[in-house]
Amino acid sequence: MKNLEELLENLEKNQEELKFLNNRFKEMSVKERYILEGAVELNEINSAADLINLTEQLYKFDYYHKVNDEKSLGEYVARYKENASDEVLKFIKTEKLGREYHEDFQGVFTDKGYIIQRGIIKQIYDGINADELSTGEPDELTLVLETLGIENINEARLEDAKCIFPNIKDLKEQYKTIEELIIDGNNLGYLLDEACDDKDFFLEHFKSAMELENCTRLDYALDISQNLDCYDYLPKTANLEKYGRFAADRDKIVKEGTILGDNFDYVKYAKAHIEKKELVPCKYGFIKRNEEKFHYQFSKEPSDISLSME
Repeated sequence: MKNLEELLENLEKNQEELKFLNNRFKEMSVKERYILEGAVELNEINSAADLINLTEQLYKFDYYHKVNDEKSLGEYVARYKENASDEVLKFIKTEKLGREYHEDFQGVFTDKGYIIQRGIIKQIYDGINADELSTGEPDELTLVLETLGIENINEARLEDAKCIFPNIKDLKEQYKTIEELIIDGNNLGYLLDEACDDKDFFLEHFKSAMELENCTRLDYALDISQNLDCYDYLPKTANLEKYGRFAADRDKIVKEGTILGDNFDYVKYAKAHIEKKELVPCKYGFIKRNEEKFHYQFSKEPSDISLSME
């Protein structure tokens, strides 16, 4: 998280507060992390107590995803707050609208989105009651609770749950509580939304890695999405001739512009290179697990112990 470690390091704190905040950060949803990036800029944070009070009241902030400037803010407000159609949106002065909205609400732009504070941060931590505080909830849960008229999401009964990825099945059986399922679902949604914008072929890479690992669990899918550097991947839509030229030049096999280079079968070399690297064909291309360490954050690391009968 943006400058969070540096911020925490420089704050006045005791061991109990440090432990609480470290646990709180570890349990935060992706959306909460994005909100906190802006919340610390909107509020004066002089001590760990201030930060604890802030992290426990993130539901008092609105978050507009991928809104990074006044123009995108104006478009977001017009589309999602005022329900403007695409036809109407073409004629909206979005930058002017965004500038006026920003002046009215005094939010803050981060590299993830736009954050607005909707309520006053109260003192709920008094310096000694850290063990009495909740671990915080994503605001989606708060809204669901209010809609259903219940105090705890686990009072509700889950009839069915489906994932956008057909390989992730039986979600109802994967989680002990509805709250855990909602949090992991939100996390995957935000992680995919962010990564798909920043990385070429991310979704194809992710789906191929899940196919290779025969992934059927949501928590494991979350970990795979964060460990794609552990998989060598070539998209099916990649230009084999272009890839072959790149690989041949990198491997110093031939040089373009020479007699050999002009008569070299780059497509054939690309296919041979894929076979040599032992990339496995899959629905979206070719993939292979490499030697990078896989870090487990959401799912449990499988045990290396195996039983055998002689």
